Amino acid sequence: MVFDKTEPVYLVAHNSTRPPFNLAAEEYFLRERSENFIMLWRNEPAIIIGRNQNAYAELDVDYVRDNSITVIRRLTGGGAVFHDLGNLNFTFIKNGQDGMADFKEYLLPVIGYLRSLGLNAEFSGRNDILLDGMKISGNAQTNYRGRVMLHGTLLFDVALGTLSRALKPNPLKLNAKGIKSVRSRVTNIRSNLKKDITVTEFTDGLASFLSESEDCTRYAFTASDERAVGRLVDEKYGTFLWNFGSAPPYSVEKSAMTPGGLVTAAFDVRNGELSDIRIFGDFFGTREISELENRLKKIPYEPAAAADALSGIDMYDYIAGASKDDLIRLLF
Repeated sequence: MVFDKTEPVYLVAHNSTRPPFNLAAEEYFLRERSENFIMLWRNEPAIIIGRNQNAYAELDVDYVRDNSITVIRRLTGGGAVFHDLGNLNFTFIKNGQDGMADFKEYLLPVIGYLRSLGLNAEFSGRNDILLDGMKISGNAQTNYRGRVMLHGTLLFDVALGTLSRALKPNPLKLNAKGIKSVRSRVTNIRSNLKKDITVTEFTDGLASFLSESEDCTRYAFTASDERAVGRLVDEKYGTFLWNFGSAPPYSVEKSAMTPGGLVTAAFDVRNGELSDIRIFGDFFGTREISELENRLKKIPYEPAAAADALSGIDMYDYIAGASKDDLIRLLF
């Protein structure tokens, strides 16, 4: 079980397929409510980029625009993912979790449901679920005032051709994992089932499985919930500023695979100083990456100055798994 029995758990399975609304709903239930929740939801075609990613570097922007694919930035770290109505998303929101949660602990009930369908599903790597060695689920998390939000995808019957065209991963990331394309890594759950079911039946089955295993009470959006989520859409998730942000012309851009994931630093060097630095990637962290960027702005462009600027901080808070030396090597 993910949740203990000291507090109730509410299962939210709603019918909205609007990407801005659904991502805003996650933030609302994480930050504005105090209960434990599990959410199941689907999106119309969309690219969901990680909190610390540069949208322009991750996507085929022309293809995404021409095919009316929505781009939304989420609260959590990690890499870009493609959603369509053949993809089922799940979200766990739990009280009493400081710092990074154990992905495997949260994913075991999902894996249990997949195995109940006769699938050879297993947890793998940092945050994935594999089916016979092929990826069917990627997951990410964030923390807010002692509450964790961990969410993931389930590729049930996704348009994999669209996925591979829309996502344009950094070649360094692909080379480091020994693969040639996104398409070669993933598979759909539906094509591996012995008995065919629809995505709706798959969703209902997972809802029932989680309701029983986690002792959930069903929850429906109230009018107050709808208004609050709508405000978040208007102010944040429906805006260009949040989803794409500004993209100034950097004079230097460097990328490296670290133990914490892919990290890209884009910056100017002016008059011997590091300026306008932005740090992107599919890494996880519990603090805003802008805090780390601000420490590095306006310092002399030399390793010793960067080491001084990073002294006294815990890199795990910003790029979990990477060290200060990893970042310094990237910059210089």
